[in-house]
Amino acid sequence: MQDARSAPLRSAPYIDTRPVLPSDTSLVMTCVRSSLLATLLVGGLLWAGCASDSASNSEPTVSPTDTIAPETRADSVAYRLLQAHGIDAWASSPYLRFNFGIETPGGAQTIARHLWNRNTGAYRMEWSAGPDSSYVALVNVRDSQEGRLGGTVYLNGSELTGAAAETAREEAYGRFVNDTYWLLAPLKAFDPGVNRTYVPDSSTAEHDVIQLTFDDVGRTPGDRYWLYVSTETGRLDRWAYHLQGMPEDAPPQFYDWTQYRELSAADGTVRLASRKEAIGAEQALLTNQLALPESPPEGAFSNPEPMLGGE
Repeated sequence: MQDARSAPLRSAPYIDTRPVLPSDTSLVMTCVRSSLLATLLVGGLLWAGCASDSASNSEPTVSPTDTIAPETRADSVAYRLLQAHGIDAWASSPYLRFNFGIETPGGAQTIARHLWNRNTGAYRMEWSAGPDSSYVALVNVRDSQEGRLGGTVYLNGSELTGAAAETAREEAYGRFVNDTYWLLAPLKAFDPGVNRTYVPDSSTAEHDVIQLTFDDVGRTPGDRYWLYVSTETGRLDRWAYHLQGMPEDAPPQFYDWTQYRELSAADGTVRLASRKEAIGAEQALLTNQLALPESPPEGAFSNPEPMLGGE
């Protein structure tokens, strides 16, 4: 399989909404985002981290699950998936910290380190292209144009400019989109443009299976996903995908979602898998070092030196 750095990417729209009930009773549901999907990394749906910045603390809130009315069996399965993974608690989480990496028989490698302020969209990402290259991206995920995030990228503490800066901001955009999707996909089944279909022939007493397809959105709307949702826990146990660029008769790629972590938030518990094991290949994708901090380290969104650790 391909190295995680070189896998092709895909995009499709997504909304990360943190619902509130403003004085005019309309729901604030803004900040559309894009997704990428990689052959190895299956790509992802960009989380723009929308927040109701203009709403006062005294205004009543509406939980995400209160805004969804399941209409089909597939909707009901997807709704249970959201609940099991803690969508309401996720909506109250101001910060997200995690690492993205890959594990092979040769060992584990951290590819990128992430810290996200979901209230403002500020984002810190650190990665390396070799032993003597430390990249730090200080960007904003609400500011993206032509596949690049707005902000600044530093190499070994020096600000990049010109074509090098554009390339680095494009890489940061792809990493952000892809890596967050591998972590947060169970919370995304009700994205705009996503069609949910129950698959009875694949469902069993242990799993309800729903297929996700896309309207004419993004770069590769022909991609397909299958989510294997536990009938006991409601969590995502496995997924499979077939990408638009793959031969039509190519078998889907399967990954088991394992090593779930429970993260406390203001409105409950968020449950996220920290390990995705490839079926039929000695490889796992890692979304670990998970945390939902109440506040970031000092200088997290301004310091150009690496500070997210060497794990």
